[in-house]
Parts: sequence; C-alpha cells; structure tokens
Amino acid sequence: MPYETYKLMHVVGLLLLFLGMGGQLLGAGSERGQAPKATAVLHAVGLLAMLVGGFGMMARLGVQWPWPGWLITKLGVWLTIGALPVGVRRQLIPHHLAWLVAAVLGGFAAWLAISKPF
Repeated sequence: MPYETYKLMHVVGLLLLFLGMGGQLLGAGSERGQAPKATAVLHAVGLLAMLVGGFGMMARLGVQWPWPGWLITKLGVWLTIGALPVGVRRQLIPHHLAWLVAAVLGGFAAWLAISKPF
C-alpha cells in the first residue's frame, strides 16, 4: 500500500483511539462509574489501526533497526495511552488527571512525529 494509505490509517486510528478513550474516561467519572463496552472497542481498534499504520509508514520511509529515538519514544507514548483507561478503571489514576495526561501525551506524540528531534 502507498505511504498515504498508511498515514490515513494512522490518523483514523488516532481519532478512534481518543474517541474511545474519551468515552471511557467520561464513563469512569459518571455516577455508574462504568463506560459502555463500545468505547473500549473503539479504543482497541484505534490502537491497532495506529500500530499498523505507523509500522506501514516506517516500512515506506525505509526506517530500519536500530530505530531512531523519537520512534521508540512514540511507542512508549502509544503504550502509555493504551494503558491509561485501565489505570482509571482500576482506580490507580483519577479520571480528571487522566484527561490531562492524555492531552499532554497526544501533543507530545504529535511534536515527536513532526520535529523528529532525536
């Protein structure tokens, strides 16, 4: 597939990821304290689409091992954002703080992708 297809897959995955995570965090802060299952599915599908799209872009750009530091850092951000709703569900992280962490990590990942500082 062409680079643009992988990039579109990555961006759509990003939208699904944050849509699902937003629903999960809203559900965690509700009176029931539970989000609909569909939000977890959106979050998981978004994570998978971002991973496939990201690795596809890496292949098209010719990135080989050893990976650059910005890419390894982005994978760490991806893992952290993926685990964030679990931490909220298990009450390890307050849902109010999780909103801030998600926004900061999302901005940091965008900065890494645009500037590729290291």
